[in-house]
Amino acid sequence: MLFSRRNLFYDDYLWTEYPKGHPKVSGRANDTAFDPKEGNEVVYLINTLMNLWSYRFSNTGNKMEKLIRERLPENLRTQEEVRDWLQANLKF
Repeated sequence: MLFSRRNLFYDDYLWTEYPKGHPKVSGRANDTAFDPKEGNEVVYLINTLMNLWSYRFSNTGNKMEKLIRERLPENLRTQEEVRDWLQANLKF
């Protein structure tokens, strides 16, 4: 299952076009900077983590999105920091 722009709960994201293979929207979650206001980056990270953790339902992606939007500490600014924080804070 792919989580996409149409699955997002919030609709006020920025939508920067990144070239194919750009580290903000491809590869593994790493020390690349993460912007929680950038829709393409949020969708990419949610998809990456859903695949990594074997989640299959879009509502799990929505939970991740809401945590990022509403509770992500401002000092966490890389993909891997956000990944680790989500792993510790995503509860069902």
